Amino acid sequence: MNRFLLLLFFMLPTGLAAQGVLSGRVVDAAGGSEYLDDAALIGAVGLPANAPPFNEITAAQWQDAFTALSAGSEQPPQLGGELAPVTPTATFFGEVQGDGSYRLEGLPLETRLGVAAKVGDVWWPLREEIWLTQASSELTKRIDYFRLGADPGGVRIESYRLDAFNSLRPDLRYGAIRVFESLRIVNPDPTRAAMVHIELRILIPPGMSARNLPSMYGSLLSYMQGWSAKPPVESPMTQANQTAWTFGTGGGMHGQGVSVGPGAHTSADNWHPLNSDPVLAMVGAGDTEYRIDASPNGRAATLIFNRPVPPALNGMPGVLHIHVAHNSGVLLSSPGDKVTFERMFEYSVLDANARIAPELTLSALVEGAHRRLYGEPENNAYPPNPEFAPNLKSGELVKVALGFNADAQLAMREMEERATGAAEPDNTASQEPLQNPAQFDWSMLFKSLAFVFGLAFVGALVATLRWPREKQLKRLAELPATRKEVLEGVNQLELEYKEGKLPARAYSEHRQRLLNRLVELDARGKE
Repeated sequence: MNRFLLLLFFMLPTGLAAQGVLSGRVVDAAGGSEYLDDAALIGAVGLPANAPPFNEITAAQWQDAFTALSAGSEQPPQLGGELAPVTPTATFFGEVQGDGSYRLEGLPLETRLGVAAKVGDVWWPLREEIWLTQASSELTKRIDYFRLGADPGGVRIESYRLDAFNSLRPDLRYGAIRVFESLRIVNPDPTRAAMVHIELRILIPPGMSARNLPSMYGSLLSYMQGWSAKPPVESPMTQANQTAWTFGTGGGMHGQGVSVGPGAHTSADNWHPLNSDPVLAMVGAGDTEYRIDASPNGRAATLIFNRPVPPALNGMPGVLHIHVAHNSGVLLSSPGDKVTFERMFEYSVLDANARIAPELTLSALVEGAHRRLYGEPENNAYPPNPEFAPNLKSGELVKVALGFNADAQLAMREMEERATGAAEPDNTASQEPLQNPAQFDWSMLFKSLAFVFGLAFVGALVATLRWPREKQLKRLAELPATRKEVLEGVNQLELEYKEGKLPARAYSEHRQRLLNRLVELDARGKE
């Protein structure tokens, strides 16, 4: 027994040493009072070994999850939301003193830890992860935040930029349209930040759904929010940085999962694919939510940015940049269709401009104002409308439509014909030439009219008949198994709609389902 107690005595210091400590201060980065205006919390969460870096997680949706974890919720939402779902392995929370000082004890060693402080209603993250070891079991870290409450009247969107590019490829059954949107939001307040709310309904390519789009992050959807408050994290290009800012997806359709080794991890800002401005760092405070919206075909989603615009720095307004890249397309079988979306902001847009590829067309009309958003285009560039300042007022809705020009539509029809192996029939070739009025047989006209009027009642009655609702729904729920059946189904649907056998809503919904089915079958290589 004595030997056991002696062994336990020597083991005890080792057991105690296997606990880490994090201490430091929460500081107003704008140089305000050293004392906090609101009660504050400090928190650390253990991250799984395969989780994306903490500053990528905080670039998605994480505020509600941290709040729920701090309250001891049994089923808190995952960190990262739909885009970067991560379940913490452990949680540690404590209070921050009135002077901003904090101390967290009992932290695990050799564990990736993400750290954030909550001041008021907002969590402000420590950008880099911490990693405690036996040799370095205690760290001191400063966490910066900004007091909120800037005058909303001074916040504005200096510029809203839209760029659109296209791709026509034989391996796609649609003409792809890729859209880039950029917003520059400024705040002139010298001491306080402004929390802004921006919603962008995103485009989804044919054949895909809002539910499976997150798995294509970095390929069919990507975004960033950067600000001027901090210098960016810079590092040379390495194998690890090639997959930076992909939320662990590997960056696209054929991307491999991100391999994360032991130690603290941080994605370099200068390797974000949309960060073309070297002075921008990624902002982690606030949230960016990927929301799946209700829709008949499951193809509606919205990116919601709730992010702070920092205070002015060195006499220059604080800047928040939002960049989004998303994809849509027009089916080769319907080359004249348009890709449409709407935009409305809570802040006035001073300048709106756009640039599109030569094969595309663009229109942007402000609803209810009877005006165009852009000025006269030149060389596919659309300048701000010089007749209106701001270009788009707070709360105004602009409707945007993108499509292909006549030459591109012709190329799309030819690609569709080659893919189907059959050219479209030339309807003009079968038309009979007009007869000379002097040679027209008027007796045939009278006979035809008599026949038509004789069947008028019967025709009107038949035109109003519709199949029983149960039969309609059962037939519409069945999706064809082959490409030929899809095309036959589209033709049959058009015929029944023209004959009045289908209501408009059922027609439009089932037509979209058939077109989505066509893209799906072509993607699988079925004939």
